[in-house]
Amino acid sequence: MTMNRVFYIFRHGETDWNRERRCQGHTNVQLNATGIEQAANLAMKMSDFPMDIIISSDLARAHNTGKLVAEKKGIPIVIDPRLREMSYGEAEGLLYNEAINLYGEDLWLRFQTFNRANDQISFPGGETRFEARDRFHKALMEIIETTNHKFIGISTHGGALRNILHSFLPENHSLLTIPNCVVYKCEYIHNENRFKVDPNPI
Repeated sequence: MTMNRVFYIFRHGETDWNRERRCQGHTNVQLNATGIEQAANLAMKMSDFPMDIIISSDLARAHNTGKLVAEKKGIPIVIDPRLREMSYGEAEGLLYNEAINLYGEDLWLRFQTFNRANDQISFPGGETRFEARDRFHKALMEIIETTNHKFIGISTHGGALRNILHSFLPENHSLLTIPNCVVYKCEYIHNENRFKVDPNPI
């Protein structure tokens, strides 16, 4: 469709695994009490944002966060599993320090850089950064190519959010901060066929 699109891409509220600093990935961990409160505050914050629809990861922590925002706005929410967090394979459920000890600090640090040289790294049994980013990007492009939604909320996960947004920023850009329920604005510029990211959270 020949128009610009605005995406408000946000991370879910806190889970116990966030608090414990565990690798979550595709594991379906629920919001904790703090996360529910954060999501409710996010819904209040976003109540004045122009939004036509929210599209959410199918994992409960993102879906329930997005649902609170959608209910506050009185807009529909739909599920797209391509907006999931990256799969960490055998590392899921491990504390960060356990994953570092088991798979090495070098692998862990390369996961934090978000440059293209590390696109093919993964934990055993997990996705590469490229695979995770590619499915997310395809979901965004499908929205652009098949719908008339101009203002779209995307409820997703910290790693997935960083992965997609850094792909639209210069490779040497400083690491985006991704606390729970952070919101970033990303605009698709139709006549330039590119995404423009505001690197400052809203």
